[in-house]
Amino acid sequence: MRRLALGLCCLVLLTGCATAGGVRVEGAASQVKPPPSTPPQPSGVTPSFDPVALLRTDTKVNDKIKSQLSPCPQTGRFPVDSRYVDLTGDGVAELLVTVTYCDGSPAVGKALDSTRFTGTLANYVYNVVANPPVDLLALEEPGIILDQDDGVVQVTNWEYRSNDPSCCPSQRITKLYRWTGAMFERIK
Repeated sequence: MRRLALGLCCLVLLTGCATAGGVRVEGAASQVKPPPSTPPQPSGVTPSFDPVALLRTDTKVNDKIKSQLSPCPQTGRFPVDSRYVDLTGDGVAELLVTVTYCDGSPAVGKALDSTRFTGTLANYVYNVVANPPVDLLALEEPGIILDQDDGVVQVTNWEYRSNDPSCCPSQRITKLYRWTGAMFERIK
């Protein structure tokens, strides 16, 4: 009996909230204005890009590198470092992207090599002012560090000397490159 009384009370409460006729007409719907268009960026300003999305859509990026573009279990962050640096000397910054191992070292079971020193898998330089972005330099070799100093691109890696243990190459090799207007050319 209690259940029947409780059910009838709920039914009365619910029907009391309904409006006569079911649908109310309030008038014409208000018109929504489209959002203002995004103004073009001022000259000399570098647009911002998602480096992971850029690497995933670049057909020239190796599939092995693309397979590494997922969040790291330890941090939830992608193993990608990026920064904007003027590497071509034109006053507009290019996007420098470095792909690393999630834990800073090669996958378990791989032989120890120079990648353990840096944890770097690959480096890329993009002109992101161009539409679509243009890749200017790709170094898909593990263990290489790409940096710049006063308009000169420095590519650094380590090599083993004859007496080096397998964990630790000791010979640092740095090659310098400068933008020629069409490509990076080695200067030293």
